[in-house]
Amino acid sequence: MHILKMRIVRLILLFGVLLNFYSCNDAPPYPQSLITANQLTYTHPDSAIVFLNSIKDSIQKAPESTQMYYRLLCIKANDKAYILHKSDSLILPVLDYYVRKQDKNHLPEAYYYAGRMYMDLENAPGALDHFYKALEIAPDNDPYSLKSYIYSQIGTLFLYQYLYDEALDAFKKEYTILNRGNESNLEDSIGMVYALRDIGSVYKDIKKLDSSLYYYKSAYDLGKKLNRLDLTNMIQSQIGNIYIKLGEYDSAKIAMKDALTDIELPNKSAIYTIAAKLYYKTGMIDSAVYYNKSLLDVGTIYAKEDSHRFLAEIAVKEGNNELAVQHFRAENQCTDSIQKINYTERLHRMNTLYNYTLAEKRNEQLKSESQKKSYYIVFGLIGFVATIVFFFIYDRYNKLKKQELKYQLQKVQDIKTEIYKKSTQFIEDNNLRIKKLEDELDNVHYENDILKKELQVQKDLLRQEVYRAEIEKSKQLQSQKKFSDSDIFRLLKSRLLNPRGYVYVTDEEWLKIENIFKELYSDFLGKLNNIRTLSDFQLHVSILIKAGFCPADISKLTNRSAETISSTRRRLYNKVFQTQGAPEDWDKFIFSL
Repeated sequence: MHILKMRIVRLILLFGVLLNFYSCNDAPPYPQSLITANQLTYTHPDSAIVFLNSIKDSIQKAPESTQMYYRLLCIKANDKAYILHKSDSLILPVLDYYVRKQDKNHLPEAYYYAGRMYMDLENAPGALDHFYKALEIAPDNDPYSLKSYIYSQIGTLFLYQYLYDEALDAFKKEYTILNRGNESNLEDSIGMVYALRDIGSVYKDIKKLDSSLYYYKSAYDLGKKLNRLDLTNMIQSQIGNIYIKLGEYDSAKIAMKDALTDIELPNKSAIYTIAAKLYYKTGMIDSAVYYNKSLLDVGTIYAKEDSHRFLAEIAVKEGNNELAVQHFRAENQCTDSIQKINYTERLHRMNTLYNYTLAEKRNEQLKSESQKKSYYIVFGLIGFVATIVFFFIYDRYNKLKKQELKYQLQKVQDIKTEIYKKSTQFIEDNNLRIKKLEDELDNVHYENDILKKELQVQKDLLRQEVYRAEIEKSKQLQSQKKFSDSDIFRLLKSRLLNPRGYVYVTDEEWLKIENIFKELYSDFLGKLNNIRTLSDFQLHVSILIKAGFCPADISKLTNRSAETISSTRRRLYNKVFQTQGAPEDWDKFIFSL
C-alpha cells in the first residue's frame, strides 16, 4: 500500500512538472503542484492528502502566501475526506491572514472551512456566523459552487435544531444555485439530486407528504438522467416510504422493486426497513420476516430494535417461545443502547442551544437588564428539562433492569424445579407420599369406591413421576459414564499426569468436548445459555465441573490460577441467583443440570 501511494505521488508530481513546463508563458500565482492538489481535493481527496504530505518540506521554504494556501488546502482535503476537525487552531491563523490581506479569492473558502470546523466542534453559532460571512463575499460565478455548499451546511444546521422553515429555505437556495442551466457540470447535477432529496425530507418531517413526493420524484428523474443507479435506488426507497404513509401500497411496491436492486451497503438499513414495513402492511409476512432478519446484520441500532420486536412477535405466534425470548432480550439490549445514544444526543443539542444562547447574550449584553433575566429563565428551563429527562431515562433504565432480573430469576426457579423433579430427593419424597396413600387405601372402608379410586389415581400418578425421575437419573449416570469412557476425557486425564506439568486444551478439543456434551447432555448447554450468556472461559469452567474435574485440575486445563477459578465460580453463582454463595454452590448447581 505504501509503495502504491508513493507511485501515485510520483505520477502526480510528474504531471504537475509537465503542466508547469507547458504553461511557462502564463505562470499561475502559486506553484503548479498546489493547483494540482486543489483539483484533487474535489475528485480524490485521499490522494490529495498523500500528495500534500509529500510536498510539505518544500513548502516550508516558500513565501508566506504559498504556505498559507498550502495550509488551506490541507484543511480542505481533510474536510473532503470526511476527517473530523478536532480544534480551530489550524484554520484561525489562515483565516486571519486572508482577512488582513483582504484576499477576495481565498477568504470565502477560509470562512467556509472555519464554519465546517465549528460544525465538527458542535458550535452552531460559530459555524453559522462564518458561513454567512462566506456568503457575503463568495462570487456568484464560482466554478465549484461554493455558495451551494454553504447553503447545504446551513440547511443541515437548521434541520439539526428542528428549524424546518429555515432549513427548507437554505436547501431551496442551494438547489437554485446549482440549477444554473449548466447541465454539463456533473458535480452540480449530483448536488441537485441531494438538494432535492433534502427538500423532500424536510417536507416529510413536517408531514407535507404531497410536496415531499414531488421533490423526491424530481430527484429520481434527475438521477435517472445521470444514469446513477445508486442515487435512484436511494430516492426510490424514500418514494416508497411516502406511498406507505399515504396507504398507496401498490405504488409503494413498484417503487421498492427498483430500490431493492443493487443496493449499496450504506443504504441497506433504510431501504430494508421500508421494505419490511411495506410487506408487513400488505400481509406478506414471509417477506417481512426475511427483511427483518437481514436488518439484524446490516441495520442501524434503531432498525435492529424494531426487527427484534417484530421477529419476537412472529415467534410467539408460531409457538417458538425460546426464539421469542432471544429476540425480546436482544430488543432490550438495543433499547438500552438507543437510550444511551438519545441521552447523549440530547446533551449535544442542549450544549448547542446553550452555546447559541450564550453568543446572543454577549451580543445583546448592553441592551437591558430585563433581557438578562429572560436568559436566566431560559437556562433554568434547560436545566429543569435536562433534570427531568435524566430522571426519566434513569427511571426507565431501572425498570428495565428490574424486569430483566425478575425474568432471569423466574428462569432459574423453573430450572431448579425441573432439576428437583429428576433428583433423588424428589424420588424419596414421592415414595413417602405413595406409602402414605397406600396406608390410607388400607384404612378406607371397602364400600367407599369413589375415595378408593381417587387415592389409587393419585398413587399411580406419583409412581409415574417416580418412574420418569428414575429414568432421567439413570440417563444422567449413563451420560457421565460415557463421557468418562470417551477418548477426550482420557486424553485430558493423561495430560494432567504429565510429569513436566505441561497441560493444555486446544480450540479443536474444546469444540469436540462441547459437541460430546450436546450429544450426552442435550439440555445442559442450552439451559446455561438461557439463564445467562457465558464467556468462553466461564463455559469451559462449567463444562469441566460437569465432567467431574476438581478445581485444581480445572486450573491447569484452563491455564488460570486457582484463585481465578474460585472467584469465577463464586461470581457466576452470585449473578445467576442474585445472592451471595460459595464456589461449591455453583458446582452443585452445575452437577444438578
